[in-house]
Amino acid sequence: MGEFGIFVFRQGFDAINKINYNKVMNITVVSMNYTNTPIEILEKCSCSKDDLTYYLSATMGTLFFDEMVILSTCNRTEWVFISADSKKSVDLLLTKIKEKTNISNKIILKRHATVLHGFDAIMHLFQVVCGLKSMVLGENEILTQVKDNYAMCMEFGATSAYLNKLFQLLIATGKEARTVTNISKGAHSISSIAIEAIKDIQDDFLHRPILLIGAGVMIQRALVKLAAMGHQNLCIANRTMSKAENLAELYPNTRVIPFASIKRELMNVDIIYAGIYSSSFIINANDLMHLTDPKIVVDVSLPRSVDPTINQLDHVQFISVDKLEAVANQTIEQREAVIPHVESIIRVALSDFNDWLTYRNESIDWVNKRFSEVI
Repeated sequence: MGEFGIFVFRQGFDAINKINYNKVMNITVVSMNYTNTPIEILEKCSCSKDDLTYYLSATMGTLFFDEMVILSTCNRTEWVFISADSKKSVDLLLTKIKEKTNISNKIILKRHATVLHGFDAIMHLFQVVCGLKSMVLGENEILTQVKDNYAMCMEFGATSAYLNKLFQLLIATGKEARTVTNISKGAHSISSIAIEAIKDIQDDFLHRPILLIGAGVMIQRALVKLAAMGHQNLCIANRTMSKAENLAELYPNTRVIPFASIKRELMNVDIIYAGIYSSSFIINANDLMHLTDPKIVVDVSLPRSVDPTINQLDHVQFISVDKLEAVANQTIEQREAVIPHVESIIRVALSDFNDWLTYRNESIDWVNKRFSEVI
């Protein structure tokens, strides 16, 4: 959305705005995403379930954070929180991120973090969940990721009235935007775009053996795409072998190999597709150096699970998630026409949330007044 679009969008909301968000709901978003953060830092800031627990434990136990939800996807990590003192909270959060990621200088984090407050923070979240800020405009993966991350934070006990109401409305709005508009029509996921990138490199890739590493959403979406295209020579490896076996049952042309056999299998495949969480590289340059046959390696993991230095090997073509943005941009024009419709859906949701905030604020004021009269 251009600057004029944002102005019209915000003016349309302000026309029905009754209260100041900043006075009622001190919400802040600290965002590290593919538009402002190099992948070397973004991958360090990505959050596994254990990382979510670390950040929630490190922040919710202090006086500076009332509620928090952390969103972590393949191209963004965002900390959404309610705090009475945003400046101190952001500073403390960046300190915790620095300690967790071992990034040597907090100034680096400040340089690449986008910090949003109040209305800007809320509007940003609606745009994110509706796919307007995704690398692939309108993609569906973000909605599932927001739902899963919110559920984990709620289960931890890090959310209360404000973020519960906000995220329930965000999820409902994201569903509505995709149901009543064409924002997701023909939208490729990152997984799907990665398959297209392989196809551009290797025309006959459907006849080339492919090794898939992982069993999560990225691998599942890749399998759907490959199966629809008729690929019949796939193998899959995952730490939890039963998950790989469950996927192999759905796709008969897929065989399962033990996770420990990945490096031995490299000589038997032409394409390696990695989409798995790993704190260290599963495949490095030494594993491929002695193999002279041409290889295509795709890594949609974050943190990266394949050592990017393999790109220096003459017989290897390496595709990582940060290189897929150019491919993704080619699909945007087809869906840009429905952006105003999605914005109008967001505007209605913002109005509903504003009404809820107004009612809650007035109720609290009434209770406080009656309490003071009794005293």
